[in-house]
Amino acid sequence: MTSQIIGNAPASHQEKQPVILLDRLGYSSYRGPDGRPFLPTDRWEVRLVTALERTGEAVGDELASVVGVPGAEPAPFAEAVRFQHRWGGRPAARLVAVTERFLLPAAELREELGIPGQRVEQALLFRDKVLMKEHLRDHGIAVPDFAPFSREAALTLLDKYHRVVVKPRLGAGSSEIHLLDDIAGLDRFVREHAGRLAEFEVEEFIDGQLYHVDSVVQDSQVTAAVAGRYVDSTMSYRRLEPCRDVAVPDGPLLDALLAFDRAVLAAYPGFTGVAHHEVFMSPSGPVFCEIAARAGGGGILAGFRSRTGANLDEVMLRAQLDGSVPHVPAPDSHLTGFTALYAEPGRVLRTPVVPDEPWITEAQILVGEGDLLAPPTRYSDAAAIVSVRGDTEAQVMSRLAALAERISIPTAPEPA
Repeated sequence: MTSQIIGNAPASHQEKQPVILLDRLGYSSYRGPDGRPFLPTDRWEVRLVTALERTGEAVGDELASVVGVPGAEPAPFAEAVRFQHRWGGRPAARLVAVTERFLLPAAELREELGIPGQRVEQALLFRDKVLMKEHLRDHGIAVPDFAPFSREAALTLLDKYHRVVVKPRLGAGSSEIHLLDDIAGLDRFVREHAGRLAEFEVEEFIDGQLYHVDSVVQDSQVTAAVAGRYVDSTMSYRRLEPCRDVAVPDGPLLDALLAFDRAVLAAYPGFTGVAHHEVFMSPSGPVFCEIAARAGGGGILAGFRSRTGANLDEVMLRAQLDGSVPHVPAPDSHLTGFTALYAEPGRVLRTPVVPDEPWITEAQILVGEGDLLAPPTRYSDAAAIVSVRGDTEAQVMSRLAALAERISIPTAPEPA
């Protein structure tokens, strides 16, 4: 069951092109700080498919039709896209999406409906961790030793490297990642995931610092990029500890990360858009971790915007609409960082308050008083994400530490 809201009448073909926006962020995310819509009202007739609870954000003259979909399962969203494609008797010219969970379904729907844009084959090279590593290994990129999961493959890698990592092939947000050090742990994983083992891959554990490079790409050539270091594990949420991130300053390390990023994206001929690329820096040099055809999560959007003035989600939409990315200036010399803060499960006693500081560039308060919080299951299940800027890495780190001390997210357990 979908809740449908019909807005403006369809525009004439000469005035605007119809575009379906497949969304779960809420339509307010697709506007600049000044309220300017990312989808210009003079060019696009927007047919929105969004989460039912987000339909209140669907405001704008460019919106022709809005369908709200309850729940999170992909099938109802796909059916809503089919409805929007038929709406007004004129097929949609484009189908766009920026959130990772929708990138592969969007590619499948483009093929089904005959809409131009990224196809399933290319989308899988950014989503399936086995296919992406096979592809990049064949292009000479250093990748971990890996295999589609089977007990036999895991045993072979465990015997060779003594520690392995098991990940969902289509996973995101550091969810369902398992570190295995012995056969007992492997057999426990096999028992607990019986019937789902084909959904996973297994790879050697890389002993190295994890970085990310966030890039704007035109025809497989990087036109702008910044890099960051995960100060804490992206699985800190399991311990309810902050996950901090800080930009990499100019120097040999940044040069090496950007060079590796260019080599990886050169292996994706014809790709135009935005890439979030995670890299291990091992003693022998950079090793590929994974890549996604989207902006990074947490405070990465805010950091990129602070240093370049560009919103990566808007860049991504422009790429899907026009087949080209806008010019993005070189990053400013200041650095940025962010901290993702997690809360104890239970009822939130009061909404978190962020200090009023000029060096805070963005504060995402994701919980409020009275909310009932379950234990986080992925990196994105933060209660608050706060982004900062500073002149040096040390200053950014000092400000992140101050935030962890000054922001409290008290909860109370629910009665049994």
